[in-house]
Amino acid sequence: MEPPVPYSELPQGDVLCVDMKSFYASVEAVERGLDPFKVSLAVVGNQEQAGSVILAATPLMKRKYDIKTGSRLFEVPKNDDIILVEPRMSLYLKKSLEIIELFSSYVPRKDIFVYSVDECWLDLNGSKQKFAGAWQLTSKLRNHIYNKYGLSCSTGIAPNMFLSKVAMDIEGKEKGIACWRYEDIPEKLWPLPVEKVWGIGSRTAEKFNRWQIYTMEDVARKGADFFRRRLGVVGEEIYYQAWGVDESLPRGYYDDERKSIGRGATLYRDYVSLKDIKTVIFNLSEDIGYRARCLGLAGKTISLSLKYSRHYNRSGFQAQRTLPVATNLEHEILQVARELLQEKHHSGAPVRRISVSLTSLVLEEKIQLNLFSNKERLIRLAKTRDKIRDKFGAGKLDYGLSRAQGSIRGRLNSNIGGHKE
Repeated sequence: MEPPVPYSELPQGDVLCVDMKSFYASVEAVERGLDPFKVSLAVVGNQEQAGSVILAATPLMKRKYDIKTGSRLFEVPKNDDIILVEPRMSLYLKKSLEIIELFSSYVPRKDIFVYSVDECWLDLNGSKQKFAGAWQLTSKLRNHIYNKYGLSCSTGIAPNMFLSKVAMDIEGKEKGIACWRYEDIPEKLWPLPVEKVWGIGSRTAEKFNRWQIYTMEDVARKGADFFRRRLGVVGEEIYYQAWGVDESLPRGYYDDERKSIGRGATLYRDYVSLKDIKTVIFNLSEDIGYRARCLGLAGKTISLSLKYSRHYNRSGFQAQRTLPVATNLEHEILQVARELLQEKHHSGAPVRRISVSLTSLVLEEKIQLNLFSNKERLIRLAKTRDKIRDKFGAGKLDYGLSRAQGSIRGRLNSNIGGHKE
């Protein structure tokens, strides 16, 4: 088989994917003077609720007790050597920003793409010569992070973002540093089950399996037309990725429309009351506004997603709206999300998951402030409240809605990627 695009025409440089290993749990261990690899520690909120989700676990916790992100509190054994801690998102954000700042001492900020609180891509092509190559730069960077913060990271080096991410996921998490080239694709990428590959969700993998497609080699053999007809541009992209083709490069630092600040909550029960649903949307909007301000960001596009109970005859909906001016104020995020709810939600449908996100992000300083509005004053007021929250805890200065019936504020707090503060 021949690749759909000659590899000689594709980027040949070095893109680095960095993932901080068991980030939240490792930060908590280090804060306590403990070695993350020698302590069984898990981060979990609302420890009075047996169904609470484990947000992070140290490598030893995963290996010794098979407790990992997504496990439930009731699965954790009652052993004296296990440490359970409440999440502190403000601490994790602070460490994350410090590590990103460290990255900028190795590559220019324009060559950094922040994917999440614990994962980044770095374009090494303009900087690797100063370190005698991409491998040497990566090794020095990993040692620097460990020596300064006591934290470990997994890394993948490849010619593009997709390959570097998969290399990190599959090989870098075991070896520390993985380096994949186009010539490695038949041996390393093609044998992978489709459900193990970044970017292919469980539902898409199920469709592939129904089509007798089980590995990335199966994807590569089918051809672009097969996937284009069935899945549109997304399917076509997956086909090209099966050949390692991805012409994207890490760009934008924080000013990149592909980034988002989002929060989703799976509810412990079906929510039917419109009032309760709106309360949860407020909880999520408040959380997103706080996190955006912590990062010095604002966004123009607000999305709302509802997933209905599996016993209902519809799966749910997703909708979004773009504002003329970026925002990081919860009441503005909430207003748009509630408008989307009113337009799309059928009253009475039982809701099991609610998600809100803020995208089309820009630096906060780029917000155009209207001289005849009080938006600047509102942002200052929100930041004052953030400082009180950071110093005394998230529950010390709540809105009334935060304590309303149906609120999930107590087990939500502030998070990124489903993790709590």
